[in-house]
Amino acid sequence: MIRQPRVQGYLDRLRPERDPVLADMEALGARDGIPIVEWETGRLLAPLVAATRPERVLEVGTAIGVSTLHMARELGDGARIVTVERDAARIATAREYWARAGVEHRIDVVHGDALKALRDLPGPFGLVFLDATKTEIGDYLALLYGRLTAGCVLVVDNLLMGGDVALGEDAEAAWSAEALTAARAAAAELMASPDWLFSLLPVGDGVGLGVRRAG
Repeated sequence: MIRQPRVQGYLDRLRPERDPVLADMEALGARDGIPIVEWETGRLLAPLVAATRPERVLEVGTAIGVSTLHMARELGDGARIVTVERDAARIATAREYWARAGVEHRIDVVHGDALKALRDLPGPFGLVFLDATKTEIGDYLALLYGRLTAGCVLVVDNLLMGGDVALGEDAEAAWSAEALTAARAAAAELMASPDWLFSLLPVGDGVGLGVRRAG
């Protein structure tokens, strides 16, 4: 837990009751250990989509489609999400949930490795959500060069890794040393990047939020 227990408890009490589809997705994720976004992260993605009204959203790392659902519900008419996932079984599960929620017509799924898939995806994208391998973040953005809108919003999940990124190099952690190093490097590089106005928020498991600078 990143926040103090009393603060987290207060936030938990503020959460509205889940609708049946989202509740079932969260229950499945908890039961089977599937890495889905925390509710606060999904709740941040939803108003970002509602406020910026992107015509095309790119998501890297679908899992069973929880974050996809949060965003798809807020898309404008004709807007679409392209989501990339390598696990065929999880894609099938996600499609069932999206159909139940009535948003499947807004979502295009690309099955395969993200580094290969991103080379061929048409843009431009107005919002990009990265929830995959942290060592590849720089590669993802490099591959998307020229296919992002001028004010593209960038969201990166799990950059605080349960607070483990703040531990010393030799401290015992739940995350691997490679993952921690990659998360620290990605946050530092994006914070210093001339291309992005970037911030790291203690939301969910640590959400990086950026806006592409003009020029």
